[in-house]
Parts: sequence; C-alpha cells; structure tokens
Amino acid sequence: MKISNHLLFIAGLLNFGFAVGQAAISIVPAWAAAFGASNTLASNPTVLLVAGLLVTLLFGIAGLYGLSGAGVIRRLPLLRLGLFVIGALYTLNGIVFVPQLLSVLGILPSPQVIQVLPMLASAAFLLVGLLYLGGLASAWKSLKIRNFSPSAVINY
Repeated sequence: MKISNHLLFIAGLLNFGFAVGQAAISIVPAWAAAFGASNTLASNPTVLLVAGLLVTLLFGIAGLYGLSGAGVIRRLPLLRLGLFVIGALYTLNGIVFVPQLLSVLGILPSPQVIQVLPMLASAAFLLVGLLYLGGLASAWKSLKIRNFSPSAVINY
C-alpha cells in the first residue's frame, strides 16, 4: 500500500470518528453545552439533533472520500476536487492551532485565556487537513480522471 493510501485511509477513519463524536454530542444536550454549544441551541433538542446530524453526515461524506481516495471503496465522483476541498477546509479551520499554541507557549500575547478543548479541536482539524492534502498530493497522478466512453460504462 502506498503512502498516499495510508494518509487518506487514516484521514477517512478519523472523519468517521468525528462523525460518531458529533452524533453523540447532538443526541445529549448536556454534552453539547459542555462542548461549547450556545444555550439556545442546547435548550432546543430538536434543532440540536437536526444540526448535529447534518454535521455528522458531512463528516461521514468526508470519510467516504478519504476511503475512496485510498482505494478501499469504489471511486467517488469528483474525487480529486473533493479531496482538495475537504483538505483545504480542514486545514483552514485548523490553522488557528498555530497562534493558539504560540500563545500558550508565551511567544505571542493573547487577549484572552486559551481554552484546551478548542485548541485540541483545531489541532485535530489541522492534522486531518494535512493528511488529506498530503495524500492527495502524493496520489495526484493515480487519481487521474478516467476518459469517458460508453464501452467503459458497459464493461465496468
């Protein structure tokens, strides 16, 4: 198995872990409040459940794209674009970890106290984003779009 397959496989599995965690948080309002949900969201279990399950679905789709890029499951449509967008969004969301870490280490001044949970979430998002982008970069040629021909569809 190539390194790109390993990176994308790990990213896909981590996304399924995110999905399970998000589903659990959206089912239990007390957990949602503990993880930083607003009082209005935590006090309305129906809205919390719907919003949480939508985010769970997005994590699941991202996990499927990771597994597809790793070659574990069938190739999904727009695979290279999907992997790039997922990796870029995770990396952009997780890049906040760098100034948070520098603030905790005392290198950068911080106007407020850095919370541990958001810092860990940012680190996890940055890690997964880099796994997606690294796996995509190393497998770019092997993820080439196939030429479409009617006989290819019939023989597939």
